[in-house]
Amino acid sequence: MQLSLTEIPDDFDLLLSGVIDSFGILEMMNAIEDEFQVKLDLALLDAEDITRIGPLARYIAKNANRH
Repeated sequence: MQLSLTEIPDDFDLLLSGVIDSFGILEMMNAIEDEFQVKLDLALLDAEDITRIGPLARYIAKNANRH
């Protein structure tokens, strides 16, 4: 599947689409925490939302640079 960044739907799931695997999720979470200075609190983020573009992006935007 070839999509441009402007065509990726809000509910695009990185895991279910095969973009990343379970190890990739861990790497992605570490990269997000480092890049955006945010601690991903899995109690506040539904498990399904960790790999979906829209919910994850909104969570990061809301919590970036907060400790």
